[in-house]
Amino acid sequence: MKHGWRAAALLAVAAVLAACTGTIKPGASSPAALQAWQGRRAQLEQLHGFSLQGRMAATGVVSFGGALSWVQAGERFEARFYGPLGVGAVAVSGVPGDVEVHTKDGTYQTQAPEDFMQDQLGFSVPVEGLRYWVLGLPAPDSRPQLQLDDAGRVRHLSQDGWELDYADYQAVGTLDLPRKFTLSDRERGFRLVIDRWLEVD
Repeated sequence: MKHGWRAAALLAVAAVLAACTGTIKPGASSPAALQAWQGRRAQLEQLHGFSLQGRMAATGVVSFGGALSWVQAGERFEARFYGPLGVGAVAVSGVPGDVEVHTKDGTYQTQAPEDFMQDQLGFSVPVEGLRYWVLGLPAPDSRPQLQLDDAGRVRHLSQDGWELDYADYQAVGTLDLPRKFTLSDRERGFRLVIDRWLEVD
């Protein structure tokens, strides 16, 4: 009876945590992992800003052809893609809903940076979601599906038509933050390596 009560309590905890964090795939994460994720998620959501440097390539490309830098300060961000997929340097900056795209041909203001980049440059990345995904955190305002590892870190994330697989994490202060992950939708696939977290606030 005691073991049955304990199992029921753990399942109840798992159900509550899953409701708070998105859909946890059945059998994919233990109650202990869910509890660890709840604390980890709270820490990540309290970050006010960060900056990083990394590399980005289309899935299947052997060598990394593009560099990435990202600076986040509250809602404002500046992301730079240096030569991704054979194009020149592109900078995207602003706040959600009011974004500027800077290319060698000029500066353009848009509310839909992904569509603009695809139309004008022939490639695009999910800028709004990536701000959260580089932290190993689902983006708000849509319900994700998660798989967690034993430490409560995201191993797989499905959100807004994108599938993300996290292969490796690295210690940054008191946090474990992503080092390698892939993301893909029906048309695109990318591999990211974060070489350095320069600042996490």
